Amino acid sequence: MKKRLILTILIALLFGACSNQNEASQKETEKQVGFVQKEEKAKKERDEQEKAEKEKKAKEEQERKEKEEREKKAKEEQERKEKEEREKKEAEAKQLAAQAEAAVQALENNQVTENIAPAQAAIANVADQGTKDRLTYRVGLVQNAITVRAQQAAEAERARQAAAATPQPQPQQGFVSQPQQGSYRNCSEARAAGAAPLHRGDPGYSPRLDRDGDGLACE
Repeated sequence: MKKRLILTILIALLFGACSNQNEASQKETEKQVGFVQKEEKAKKERDEQEKAEKEKKAKEEQERKEKEEREKKAKEEQERKEKEEREKKEAEAKQLAAQAEAAVQALENNQVTENIAPAQAAIANVADQGTKDRLTYRVGLVQNAITVRAQQAAEAERARQAAAATPQPQPQQGFVSQPQQGSYRNCSEARAAGAAPLHRGDPGYSPRLDRDGDGLACE
């Protein structure tokens, strides 16, 4: 009876020990499973995060390339427009310079006051300062020439009017002395007497005074 009791106690102790060992093993297994699951979850989260970051970087890179392409196209378009505008302005400037040159040449060919204003107006539209200065200088030369001619014409007209207004002296016949021998000794004497020139047949005429024999002496 006593042996049987001892055996029962030993069996109970052995069973309890096995039970405790199984429980500890189960807990360890559960702990390891939980750790693995946690690691897998963390790895999955890291993979998803890395994937999201890669996708974000790829998207940002794509957007950057697209932005650069848009900026490149916009720059090329701007340069194209600027080139067209520059060429257009250059063509207009050449045309205006040619028109100014033609106007100045017309003034030089026909130097009248009426052609000065059109030439100056055409020069005002010229963009290049050097060309404008050269054309302006040429117009100034023509203006000076017109002014000089006008002054000369005015002086000539004043002289003509003064000459027309001055009475011409009439020879005083009563004081003309006639040479005693019927002719003058020389042309100086004839001029002093107010008789020159002498025609053939006039009193005082002499072939000696008519050196070229044209019938007019002391002319």
